[in-house]
Amino acid sequence: MKNILSCLGLLAFITSCSLVNKVAVKTTGSVIVAGSDELLTEGNWHYFEKSVPANLKLMEGLWFSDQGNKDLLTSLVKGFGAHAFAINETKALQDILEDNTEAFSIQQTLLHYEKSIFYGFEYLKHAGISKEEFLDKSFPMKLKERFDSTFSSDDYIAILYFAQSLGSSINLQRENVAKLGYFNHVKSMLSWVCEKDPDIERGSCYLFDAVIEASTSGVLGGSMDKAQEKFQEVIKKQPYNLLARVAYIQYYIIPMLEEDEFSAMMQLLSKDINTWFQLQLGNPSEASQLFEKHREFNLFNSIAKERFTRIHKLRKNIFD
Repeated sequence: MKNILSCLGLLAFITSCSLVNKVAVKTTGSVIVAGSDELLTEGNWHYFEKSVPANLKLMEGLWFSDQGNKDLLTSLVKGFGAHAFAINETKALQDILEDNTEAFSIQQTLLHYEKSIFYGFEYLKHAGISKEEFLDKSFPMKLKERFDSTFSSDDYIAILYFAQSLGSSINLQRENVAKLGYFNHVKSMLSWVCEKDPDIERGSCYLFDAVIEASTSGVLGGSMDKAQEKFQEVIKKQPYNLLARVAYIQYYIIPMLEEDEFSAMMQLLSKDINTWFQLQLGNPSEASQLFEKHREFNLFNSIAKERFTRIHKLRKNIFD
């Protein structure tokens, strides 16, 4: 009898600890999501590069103990997708532009995008949409109706970064014909999110949409003319998001080999990047005060600065 009571006591203790752990994880997940906007104010790309991996690994450990936690899933979809785009793609820029698909830098980029995609499918699964259902070729045609009946505003960020990661992964594996067909899934998701919340993630939805438009071949419905219009619209709406201009150079001007426009855009961008960066160094000017009012673009601008530097060094490789 004493042994039975002891076992029951131990079971109650374990159950209690499990409940406490679940509550702690849920609270932590909520805090992570609530504080994620602070990351956007980080103006040091190198510091961001070093600090993010450990945080992502911590979140994976938390999710492992509470796999139905939507906050953690959202953070993991966004975290790995953003890391792949901001860090891995930036470091892989030369290999991407030179189409060195087997390069280590591109493989690392893909690994992080695939992590985001994995958690994206987990997110869909918990919402009742299986991976098999989503990947069906007919799904884009019914995506809007399915998502309207399944998701709310709490789901927009996860869907946005899932779409961005899936599209970017496909774009880096253009030799994989089987995957190219899923561009329609990506475009349908981005269209759905952009329509629901045009200003989500400081306008990132329209920026990603422009990138995907430029990356989709004409055979699959992509249009460089539409991509140019979309990039120019984002640049007009967000003059203090320097990444929009770098993306326009990378995804439109360079593929179109518009050298004169490249020179003009790079010259203007150099001036604005320097104005913004002097503010980060503690050397404010009258011009940089405008950037001070838009600190929510600091992370985007730090990515822009790093990519600008790398693109500038590659000019001869691109146009000669």
